[in-house]
Amino acid sequence: MGRNRGFTLVELLVVIAIIGILIALLLPAVQAAREAARRTQCKNNLKQIGLALHNYADSFKVFPPSSTSGIGNGVWNYPGAGPSDATIHLHSFASLLLPYLEQENISEAVNYNVSALDPVNRNIASQILPFYRCPSYSGRDYSDEPLYVTTVGYDKFAIRNYVALGARTVVGLSGMTPPEGVLFPGSKTGFRDVLDGTSNTIVFAETREERSAVWIDGTSAAVAARWVDLSSPTYAGNTVSINHTPYFPGGVFPNSIGQAYGPSSFHPGGAQHAFVDGSVQFLKETMDATVYDALATRAGGEVVGEY
Repeated sequence: MGRNRGFTLVELLVVIAIIGILIALLLPAVQAAREAARRTQCKNNLKQIGLALHNYADSFKVFPPSSTSGIGNGVWNYPGAGPSDATIHLHSFASLLLPYLEQENISEAVNYNVSALDPVNRNIASQILPFYRCPSYSGRDYSDEPLYVTTVGYDKFAIRNYVALGARTVVGLSGMTPPEGVLFPGSKTGFRDVLDGTSNTIVFAETREERSAVWIDGTSAAVAARWVDLSSPTYAGNTVSINHTPYFPGGVFPNSIGQAYGPSSFHPGGAQHAFVDGSVQFLKETMDATVYDALATRAGGEVVGEY
């Protein structure tokens, strides 16, 4: 009666090598499937935010501003003349939309009568809100920007991953020229103002910014379609701001905050964008800059081609 023959060392090594090759072949497919699922969830987040925007407009007949303080005001104004100082009120669209995202409990914890940065709002401001976070985001949970940590004196302001597209260039968000977008600091725009058509006008984009994108604060809640080029007289870069870094250099302009990223994401090649009609599209970082400009304006009268 013969003995059962086992694996030789060579055969065992061959089997291990084959298993390793199969894992190497399958791993990218698994990672791609996971990223596809994360991207779908991110898209759904933006759809829900777009729906909340519509419901807000139904209630108030206008869209929320990106910040309840006007253009030129931000975290750098803190502490202002007191907690009710308009220059530091700074409640963001993300805060104002909470009741329309079925987040009444969170909204009720926010004191909208005083600054978004006031100590009474810091406990809720430290909450990480999953519906404002892209599942692919792998950056910081809380801002370490000195204007928050040192000037305001709090190091647990939680980050959001969605931002308003408020103008074509940062000049429009500075007050030097009128902002052309839908949501910007102090805005009171509504559906009636979107003359380019709701399906041709972007209102929100993703962002991977991890320092200035504090969800409760409206300071940097609106960004522009072009990144900042200090060598240009219009400060407008020659490509879209999607995934371009640095989007807005810090320490250059007074009364400002540096931003590594504007519209951006951890999804390869571009970022999700929500349009005023509620649709969501993934726009590539290589898209034509004039087309992106046109999609950023609410009443520019441009003819938008393929993108």
